[in-house]
Amino acid sequence: MRFVCLALFTIACGGDPDQGGGGGDASIDATAHEFCVQDTNRYRTMNGRAAVQHSAQLESFANTGAMIDFNGQPHDHFRQTSGGGISFAENECPHWDLQQQGGGDLKQLVGACIAAFYSEGPGGGHYENMLGNYGTLGCGIFQSGSSVTIIQDFGR
Repeated sequence: MRFVCLALFTIACGGDPDQGGGGGDASIDATAHEFCVQDTNRYRTMNGRAAVQHSAQLESFANTGAMIDFNGQPHDHFRQTSGGGISFAENECPHWDLQQQGGGDLKQLVGACIAAFYSEGPGGGHYENMLGNYGTLGCGIFQSGSSVTIIQDFGR
């Protein structure tokens, strides 16, 4: 199983960045994006943290990042844009397999990704981002075939 990476950690995902996005699936169901925010809030609530609000602006930024990082390296978009001036922390599951890790269900894959972030526990970068002092969240998803990159971008 591939593990998640944070801006401080990198995992090579291969590929060349190109405008085409590697044949990505533009028809990703919006419910997977919504579920990403809902599931993150479930973990935040379990830990006495206030819910983050969905941000369409952060979602757009995260979707672009998921496409760029799918064809490049994890967190390339975040690093190259300094979070676009709107994202202050990012979690990423690069190239997760929809069939193997999500049972063929995109929402299930998103849930597995978020569970992996949380499983790091206190002191883990992804865990700290999920429970951090943020007020907004946008989730990005890019899929090509059965390979999916999922990004959470957190804002104030």
